[in-house]
Amino acid sequence: MFGIDDLPERLAAVDDRIVEALDGDNALLGRDAVGVAAEGKRLRPLLTLAGAALGGVYDDRVVDAAAAVELVQVGSLVHDDILDAADTRRGRPTINARSGVNRALLAGDYILARSAALAAGVSGEAAGLLASALGELCEGQVAELRDTYDRDRTAESQLLSIRGKTAALFSCACQLGAHTGGLAERQRAALARYGTAFGLGFQVLDDVLDLIGDPGRMGKPTGSDVAAGVYTLPVIRALAGPDGPELRRLLAAGTPGAREEALEAVRRSGTVADALAVADRYMDDARRAVEHLNQTTVGGGLAAFPRAYVTWALEHLMDRRYRAIPLTTPG
Repeated sequence: MFGIDDLPERLAAVDDRIVEALDGDNALLGRDAVGVAAEGKRLRPLLTLAGAALGGVYDDRVVDAAAAVELVQVGSLVHDDILDAADTRRGRPTINARSGVNRALLAGDYILARSAALAAGVSGEAAGLLASALGELCEGQVAELRDTYDRDRTAESQLLSIRGKTAALFSCACQLGAHTGGLAERQRAALARYGTAFGLGFQVLDDVLDLIGDPGRMGKPTGSDVAAGVYTLPVIRALAGPDGPELRRLLAAGTPGAREEALEAVRRSGTVADALAVADRYMDDARRAVEHLNQTTVGGGLAAFPRAYVTWALEHLMDRRYRAIPLTTPG
């Protein structure tokens, strides 16, 4: 798609750099950190590599930048697992489930520290971009915590949260690619907008998959957001719909049985399809941000990637029982 013939090798180099950064000095937390970093879609490094490729650049600085942005994502996931008291991540036991909260907290901090070291080696600007994104990520997560179990949460409030906790890091990944690729300011600004829009669409889609995903393919159970009191766009819109009072009662009950009924009520409401339409609009915003770059193969690939990712995710991660639109419970 991006016209980068050796893209798998470049991503493999990023993986090698991540392992080297986390376990190169035999740190006590190295093995824990490498284990949690071992899997993932590597979307953020991909966007960093593609951004640099727009400038025809691929070197150690690009690899370091791509590894650094992925390590922020990995470290934040370790902290998320602590906040959510999650037992598994991608089908494997979390560090907090395996070794306790204290060790998991230190492992997450260690991963973020190694990310900062890599970024500082790229440039002061790269370190600043990553630090800014990490700050926004924390603010977004706090905004989500503030709204936990709030059945009056608004779509605007959720958007504010995901703009910080997800979209900021995607935008950072793109900006790091533009920076290491030596792109002009107009291109850098376009890639920043692209990353923000893609990140918003990605998170809305991820929230949908928490309702209709296949647990085996996703490596985690569905319904975890509702169980944790995180009410995402489909739930927020369902609460505002005709069956909102009943959904509100089920969410207030808080029992496992009531949560299952609540999940089915959201799936029946049609708001999952509405949320997918919102995700699609964000992905189209991403495409339009870089459409002026489509005279190059890499630019054309960036423009095509958001819609291609949505198609892939729904094909590979969605529970096949929920193919009907608007979505209903399987009968």
